[in-house]
Amino acid sequence: SRFFQRDAYISVDFLEKKVEVVKMKDAPESPGEFDMILQNAEGVKKQIYFENPEIRSNNAILDELETFANAINQDTKPEVTLSDGTKALKVALQVIASF
Repeated sequence: SRFFQRDAYISVDFLEKKVEVVKMKDAPESPGEFDMILQNAEGVKKQIYFENPEIRSNNAILDELETFANAINQDTKPEVTLSDGTKALKVALQVIASF
């Protein structure tokens, strides 16, 4: 999957569990020898940064069940509330119905 933001591009490979992030930030006053600097039509200089965040290996269903059990046992609010889950389900059903 690819996600585009104003100053970033994010590539997510769910199968290989890899993420690549390319960001543009204001260029430093004195860029390093190997810094990638671009200049736009208005003369604004931006530096390109590459990141490969570490992906933690987990079982999403197990994590969800543990969080739910902890919320019950410790009488705390779960990370995803019933209201959140209901809203997500409604959106998913709307997506399915649109096909």
